[in-house]
Amino acid sequence: MSQENVEIVRAAFEQYARGDFSAFADLPDDFEFVASSEMPDAGTYRGEAARRWLKSWVASFEQLTIEATEIIDAGDTVFVAMIQRGRPPGSRTVVEGRWWQAVRFRGREVAWIETFPERAQALEAAGLQE
Repeated sequence: MSQENVEIVRAAFEQYARGDFSAFADLPDDFEFVASSEMPDAGTYRGEAARRWLKSWVASFEQLTIEATEIIDAGDTVFVAMIQRGRPPGSRTVVEGRWWQAVRFRGREVAWIETFPERAQALEAAGLQE
């Protein structure tokens, strides 16, 4: 099952790298998203509120892409290192951010995602070590 989880994450990030965030619509109603305290509107969001937060994040950039640079299998959790690129609305300057996530599955569905500003934090949340 864990390799399937990696493939689900990989496929999602392949879409995000093309600027396609339509997969957000497929997140289950009990999905939980935890936005790092370093992010605007940090906190824990569930279901439709989580989907709205994610869509709002995407809408706050023009030409946003998010590319996975590393994906590690951790059983029912997947560790993801990512790089995000986009332009603030009305700007010509592309901004870049590096984030890390722990993505937990329940069966074949994404149940929980937490975003971290530091690699070690996401590794720990995924049950991994450096």
